[in-house]
Amino acid sequence: MAKPPPGRGWYAVAGTVTALGLIAATVVLVIGVRSWLDGFPDLGERFRGGETVRIDVRAGETVMLYASPDSAPAEYVCEGEVAGSPIQVTESRTFTFFSGLQTWAARYELVADQTGTGQLTCVAPAGRGAELLAVGEMPDNGRLLRILGTTIAIAGGAALISVAVGGGMVLGVWRRRRPRRG
Repeated sequence: MAKPPPGRGWYAVAGTVTALGLIAATVVLVIGVRSWLDGFPDLGERFRGGETVRIDVRAGETVMLYASPDSAPAEYVCEGEVAGSPIQVTESRTFTFFSGLQTWAARYELVADQTGTGQLTCVAPAGRGAELLAVGEMPDNGRLLRILGTTIAIAGGAALISVAVGGGMVLGVWRRRRPRRG
């Protein structure tokens, strides 16, 4: 005795499997992007060119001077000291990101020989400065790329697998329901 062809219930199961897989992929994507955004450097106090700002540094550790908007020229002369020792300032253009509805670009690396709280003043030629400056941590570009790559791989894989499984189920049901040729 031949089995009756599968009913429409299998189409609903295929749709449910696909939908749940796509929902899971979306959740992974949202969580991953949020982790990626949380991995951006923390910015300290924002200040304008010519103002003096307090900064906390560790001996030999690099912190960054960020400028906003990211398109602002990077022609600053920065001077600072920690415990009587000057802060070394070198140009850097390694990282641009969004924070607080603004774009920030890494402009200078700041390194001190002493650990402690110091002062930093950055001055730009007249009319050549950014709207805002901030001193923040050095970005971990490798970590950010790993988070983004892993998120895309897992979310993309989950979406692809769910569509393939759901599509395979529909194709299997459709093939069984087709009338057989003689």
